Amino acid sequence: MGPRVGIGVPGVLAAVIAYAIAAAPLSVSVCAASPHDAQIKADILHGLALAVTWPDSALEPGPFVIGLVGHDESDPELASLAGRTLRKRSLSLVPQLTAGAAREAQIVFISRSEQARLTDLLGSLARRPLLTVSEIDGFCEAGGMVQLRRDRNRYRLLVNRAAAERAGLRLDPQLLKVAEIVEGGD
Repeated sequence: MGPRVGIGVPGVLAAVIAYAIAAAPLSVSVCAASPHDAQIKADILHGLALAVTWPDSALEPGPFVIGLVGHDESDPELASLAGRTLRKRSLSLVPQLTAGAAREAQIVFISRSEQARLTDLLGSLARRPLLTVSEIDGFCEAGGMVQLRRDRNRYRLLVNRAAAERAGLRLDPQLLKVAEIVEGGD
């Protein structure tokens, strides 16, 4: 029997990810994020946290940390993540995380405001046991791990499986079934 991946409840995991991706229609305005849009992003981040297995060395005692690098209009709404429980640990959201401090997080969400610095940011986080996530176009091709892409009224997940594996992360097969696999950023 192979190694245990994820939380061991693939049906529940698939449901969480599928709900987050195919949730109710998003705001028509692309410029301003709605609270509903931010809640969907928060649910996707929570689902991703359940869909990834980190090396034991990356999960020191204490809270499970999701850090935000940069800023965008939905950041305050992502605060709904704080206080949730994840794998028997409290979830902590750290806004305005620096690239140096990001190394202590399990998930790093890189905001669109950081597009100009993306290559440097990804280079400083490469091969570290943390999941990088962003909405920046071309994120996975640049070496990021998960890109959230709006497609009409829903989000699609693009995943750079090789980047995650280089960082020592294992992605749940249910996640890979609903995601588009992208290569890049060697």
